[in-house]
Amino acid sequence: MWKIFVGHFTLGAFLSKHGIKGVRCPHCASYVENMWHVFWSCPHIQRWWNTLFLIPIWSVKSTKFDATFLLFDCTNSVVNWIKGRCIFLLLRNIWMLRNFKMFKTKMQTPIFSWQYCKAQLRLDIMGMAPTERAPFAALLNEI
Repeated sequence: MWKIFVGHFTLGAFLSKHGIKGVRCPHCASYVENMWHVFWSCPHIQRWWNTLFLIPIWSVKSTKFDATFLLFDCTNSVVNWIKGRCIFLLLRNIWMLRNFKMFKTKMQTPIFSWQYCKAQLRLDIMGMAPTERAPFAALLNEI
């Protein structure tokens, strides 16, 4: 997530500055590829963000896609961890989908859904120390 905020990815806008022209968004081909468009404003990617807000961990939907990180409740670290992990999984899948389309990689097309997110969260929780696992597993079973 830090790399996204500091713009530390080589995208079309960066390549255009160095003489490589015509690098467009691999999802919609409507815009020059830049951080804002690739991760938030592309219509294809906004569908995934809307899916994220359908996941029952959110009590509020962000009015701006890049303001999602402001929706954390500082009082509940377990909920914040789950929210942060789901955002990370979404951003990672956006990047993987972009690379899949740009480079025609031989991997399975990335998807994002509550089922995918929940399965990944379960794997993460199983990797925790048994003493730390209980509150995370209990909350995940609730939702």
